[in-house]
Amino acid sequence: MTNNEMMQVAETIRSQINKTVLMCAAARNYGAIENKEGLYGIQFKISNTSKYKFATVRIVLNGADLYDIEIKNIRGRIVESKTDIYCDQLSSILESMWEKKEIVNRWTKKELKYA
Repeated sequence: MTNNEMMQVAETIRSQINKTVLMCAAARNYGAIENKEGLYGIQFKISNTSKYKFATVRIVLNGADLYDIEIKNIRGRIVESKTDIYCDQLSSILESMWEKKEIVNRWTKKELKYA
C-alpha cells in the first residue's frame, strides 16, 4: 500500500468519528500508522479526559473490515483495548473507553432529557 492509500485509510477513520468526541478529548497529533501485522490505521494523542491525563489512541482497520482500538498510557503500556468495532460504533466506544461511566451516563441522561 502506498503512503497515499495509507493516509486515505487514516482520514476515513477520522471522518467516521464524531468531531465533538475528538474535541472533548483534546485529540491532536493525528498520523497514519502501520502495525506489526501490516494493517493500517490512525494514531492520535488525547489529554485531560476523566480517565486519562495523557494517552495515545490507535485505531487500526483489521482484516474483517472492522476496527481494533488501543489506548496506551504515557509510558506506552496498553491500558485498554477493544476489537471488532463497526464504524458506526466508533464514537460511542471511544468515548466510553476514555471517559468514566458516571460522566458518560450524565451526558446520556442530559441528551435524553432534552431530546
